[in-house]
Amino acid sequence: MSDKQINQHKALAILKKGESLGDYSIQLDETKVEALDAMLLRKNGIPLPDELVYYADEDIQFDDDAALTEEDLEHGKLVRVVHANVKIDNEIADWIHDSKIDLDVLLSELIQAFYQKRKAS
Repeated sequence: MSDKQINQHKALAILKKGESLGDYSIQLDETKVEALDAMLLRKNGIPLPDELVYYADEDIQFDDDAALTEEDLEHGKLVRVVHANVKIDNEIADWIHDSKIDLDVLLSELIQAFYQKRKAS
């Protein structure tokens, strides 16, 4: 890595031009950046702390939110997401990792199958 030091704002300008930060060393200063810019920095490996991020509420466009309809509710277009803590032993955890199993999909399918079986009883 070169000893060319830049701050987060210069890093953003370089990234937005589609260029690499490989030749630079990033030295964060106290200047805050917008949330979307913070995401770009973090995506490119620059660990920007939360206290350097600001949100401009006036820039948020709420008109992109689709209105919910009765049809959405009736036909299951909306789903409820639940979080669970599942205790597993190390061997199973390793198997899940090695097999690249998506636990969200697996648990969703297992719960659905269990529910359908119980409902049919």
